[in-house]
Amino acid sequence: MSIAGKIGSGFGTMIARGTGLATVGMVAYDAHVIGKLDGDTYSLSNESKRLMNAANDRMYLTTPSTTMGKIKDRIFDFQMNNSILMPFEAAAGYFGGVLRSCFNDIIPLGMGILALVGNKVVAKTSALGLILYGGYKFLTDGFGVGRQSRLNNPYR
Repeated sequence: MSIAGKIGSGFGTMIARGTGLATVGMVAYDAHVIGKLDGDTYSLSNESKRLMNAANDRMYLTTPSTTMGKIKDRIFDFQMNNSILMPFEAAAGYFGGVLRSCFNDIIPLGMGILALVGNKVVAKTSALGLILYGGYKFLTDGFGVGRQSRLNNPYR
């Protein structure tokens, strides 16, 4: 068999693998960005809740005491200037966002992985499915084909 014949027979599989790699890369990139946003939101939300509780605790004493008031002020100042938990909460929010994004994109992620690691037939079938799915998403999400305008139904 000639070299051109070997290149031609593996060309479809190479395109299928490339399609799978591009899809997995796009899903991973989206998951990373959403994970970063969720990590920031989660850590800042928990930090604000913690500081609201600290401010509430600072305002109330069971019995009047100047010493206890100064201790509560010091504890509040420490909590205002302390962000020990934020990196851990940001990591938890990041991984939660990544998992949520991967779960939302399970169809292209699964077909992309199959196009990468499947045999020739599975890889080509998955690549064809990815192309069809991408076309569908392009038409529905990009151009809004088949979707009702929310401007026409504002109360539903």
